[in-house]
Amino acid sequence: MDTTPFPEPESPELERYWIYSPVEILALLARLRSEQVEMTLFWGRDGECAVTRILEADSIRGQVRLDLPGVDSMRAAVLQAEALVCVAFIDHVKVQFSLRAPAMATVDGGLALQCAVPERLLRLQRREYFRVRTPQSVSASCLVPDAGDGTRYESLRVLDLSVGGLAMLAYPLHVELAASTTIDRCFLDLPGIGTINVRMRIAHVEQAGKDGSRRCGCEFVDLSPHSRMLLQRYVQRIDVEQAQRAGPRRAA
Repeated sequence: MDTTPFPEPESPELERYWIYSPVEILALLARLRSEQVEMTLFWGRDGECAVTRILEADSIRGQVRLDLPGVDSMRAAVLQAEALVCVAFIDHVKVQFSLRAPAMATVDGGLALQCAVPERLLRLQRREYFRVRTPQSVSASCLVPDAGDGTRYESLRVLDLSVGGLAMLAYPLHVELAASTTIDRCFLDLPGIGTINVRMRIAHVEQAGKDGSRRCGCEFVDLSPHSRMLLQRYVQRIDVEQAQRAGPRRAA
């Protein structure tokens, strides 16, 4: 996790963290607004900045409105700036986006900064992979090969998932998974996204219920760039859907 409040420079290694979906971008902007998350607004070449908040995220007009700095000289600089960058933290994850076409507006009788909704948004969590709990209604599943018969597979329910690995529910009567072993030729089904071929190392196995079920935590091994992209897309979609269901009561 990157906790520095300064904007991230353009870098190829950050490409997988950029969100381009307008629906997901608007959902995250709406969450920043509903939770009144303070953001740092940067402009100019010398690191000028001020604290701001999102006042409105207008999906119909494609506009976002923010608090304007209270100092007149800062307001003028912001309105004349060639580039504006916002940095915030939500769920301990760094969020960054650029704004264009700055203009003056009013919100509830007060002055506001109005810009076009950003075309992309950076959702950065470097230290730990962001993990989501998969919904039971459309849960992801993983086809795991039988150790004694490479042609037979067992479908296991995925409990939670990240770009780095997953946790799944297994029953010893159907499939026996041991810690520190590596499983090849697994097929991970991501509802609404597709199926990817993964290789996993079992990190730990623990008792899950009185019925003998076990929770198996696994790490992906040698994940391909395409599979990583699909996983990131699925995790982001589930996170946005969960945030929308939780509404403004969801804590930051």
